[in-house]
Amino acid sequence: MTQPDFGKSYRRIFACVLLVALIGSSITVSLQARKKWRYRLDPPVTLDFDMEDIPEPTERKRSFYYDFLYSTFGLQAKETLDVPRVFRKLARKPKEAYNVNILGEVPDSSWFSNRNTSSPMSLAEIRRGPNQSDGPAPGPWTVIRGKTEGITPGFLIEDALGEIYQLKFDPTSFPEMTTAAEVIASKLYYAAGYNVKENYIVRFTADHLVIASDAEMADRLGRDRSMTREDIEKILQQVPRLEDGRYRAVAGKYLPGKAKGPFALEGVRKDDPNDWIPHEHRRDLRGLRIFASWVNENDMREGNTLDMYVEEDGRRFLRHYLIDFGSSLGSETIHPNRDRTGNEYQFDAAQVAKSAFSLGLYRKPWKGYSRDWVHSAAGFLEADVFDPGRWRANYPILPFENMTKRDALWGTKLVLSFSNDQIRAAVETGEFSDPAAVKFLAAVLIARRDKIGRHWLRRVNPLDRFEVAGDFDGELQFRFVDLEVKHGYVEPAQRRYEIEIRQESQPNRTLLKQSISGPSINVKRLADNAAWTGSGDVVRISIRTITQQGKSQGKPIHVYLGRRTRETGIAVLGIERTD
Repeated sequence: MTQPDFGKSYRRIFACVLLVALIGSSITVSLQARKKWRYRLDPPVTLDFDMEDIPEPTERKRSFYYDFLYSTFGLQAKETLDVPRVFRKLARKPKEAYNVNILGEVPDSSWFSNRNTSSPMSLAEIRRGPNQSDGPAPGPWTVIRGKTEGITPGFLIEDALGEIYQLKFDPTSFPEMTTAAEVIASKLYYAAGYNVKENYIVRFTADHLVIASDAEMADRLGRDRSMTREDIEKILQQVPRLEDGRYRAVAGKYLPGKAKGPFALEGVRKDDPNDWIPHEHRRDLRGLRIFASWVNENDMREGNTLDMYVEEDGRRFLRHYLIDFGSSLGSETIHPNRDRTGNEYQFDAAQVAKSAFSLGLYRKPWKGYSRDWVHSAAGFLEADVFDPGRWRANYPILPFENMTKRDALWGTKLVLSFSNDQIRAAVETGEFSDPAAVKFLAAVLIARRDKIGRHWLRRVNPLDRFEVAGDFDGELQFRFVDLEVKHGYVEPAQRRYEIEIRQESQPNRTLLKQSISGPSINVKRLADNAAWTGSGDVVRISIRTITQQGKSQGKPIHVYLGRRTRETGIAVLGIERTD
C-alpha cells in the first residue's frame, strides 16, 4: 500500500495559507492606501495631463474575429484563473478605479472631458455636438475609395476643401435607421464627455460624385484595383433612394492626426509613455457600461475604438476615440435589434446552462417580447423589459466586468445629466422624415434614463454635490444633493439624514450628532468647537440616508471639511464613499 506523503500535504496547506495571507495583505494595503488619501489640502485634480510630447507609436491592429474569440472565451477563462481577483470579489473588496480625484470624479484627459455633468450644455450645443462645420463642402465630391463588401457599402470622398469623409448608408428595408443612430449616438457620447468624430446627415445625387484618377477598391480577395463608374452604380444599387431621387448617407469626417489603430480594453499601450493606467481600471471606461446600456451600444469592442496621433500646442500625443455607432439605439446596422440584443452575449454560457439544466423549461424574461416598439426608421428599442443591471453588450469586455458600485454611480450621473429637452434635441439631429420617430425614440430614451437612475441609485447612498457656502461671519451652510430626490424618484418627505461630525485630530469626540429632514445643515456652531484657524484642521461629516421605512440606504458617506490655507475659507477636502 502506498504511504501518504504528509510532507507534500503540509506543503500544499502552507502554500494555500501563504496565498490567502498575500491576498489579505494586498487588501489591507489597498484599504490603508485608501484611508491615507481620504482627503487632501491641495485642490482636487481636474486635469490628468496625459498629453506630453511622445514619439510616434506604431499602428496597432485588431480584427473582429480576435475581438469575438478572445472576449467570448479567452477573457472568461482568464478571469476564472485570476485568483486574487476571485478572492477580492468574494470578499466584496473589488479593485477600485485609478483615475479618480479626491472627490470621486474623473479628471479631464486625452480620454474624457467633463461636459454636460460639469456645466449643462445648451440645446444648440447638444445639436452641434463635436461638429465644427456643416459637413462636406458644396460642389462635386471626389470618390477616392469604394467599399462593396462587408456589412454596409460605402465610399471615401474628398470635398472641395480637401476634407476626407466616409459615407455610410442605411439598409434598404429600413431607411434612416442606421444613419440616424450614428449621428444621434455621437451627439450623446460627445455631450457625456467622450471623444467622437464629426458625423453629418447628407443627401446627394449620383452625378454629385466624380471618381479620382487613382481611386481604388478591394476585390473579393482583398486585392486593390482601379475603381470605375460601374462600381459607384453597383454600390448605389444596394442602398435606399429618397422619393426625390437623392441618396441619404452619414458622412463621418476623418479624424485629425494619424490613425494608430484601436486602443486595448485592458493593460496599457507600451509605446505610449502617457498611458500608465491599466485600461480595465479607468473609471471612464468602466462607467461607460452604464452609458452604453442607455443607448444600447451593443457592439462595444476594441474594433470600434481608435487612437489618433495628434499635434496640439506643439505637442504630439495620442487622443482616444469611440467610433462607429451604427449598432446603437434601435439599430443593429443592417436590421433592427433582435430581442436578444442588450440582454445576453452572442455566446452566453450562463444562458446556455440555464436552458440545458432546465431541460428547456427556462424562459428568458425578454424572449418573444412584443415587437410593438419597432419603428421602420428608429428600429427596435424598448424600456419595458430593459433591465439596467442585466444589460449586456455582444460579448464581455474587461472594464465592464470590473465595474464597481462607485463606477456605476459615476456612469449613472452621466446618463442623468441629460434633461428631457436635451434628449429630444439630440434625437432631432437624426433628421427623421416622420415626426413620430422622434417622439418614439425620445420617449424610450427618457424612460431608459429613469430606469437606470432608479436601478443604480437605490444600490448606494445617493448623495452628491457636497459644498460649503458662507463663512463664520454669517451663516455657514453645509449642503448636498440627494440624487433620488432631485430626479423625482423619491419624495423629499420620504427622506431624512443622520449627521455625525467629528474632528480628525480628536476622532473619539463627537462635535455634533443629529437627524435632519433636508439636505442642508448650519455648521456655524462648529467654529467654537473645532480649531479651524489654519490648514490641517479637518472635520469629518458622516451622513447616512434614511428611507421612509427607517432603514439606512447604502453605507455612510464621509465628507472632510477644512481650510486649505489660513487665508482660505472652509472647503470640501475629500469624499469617502464606503459603499
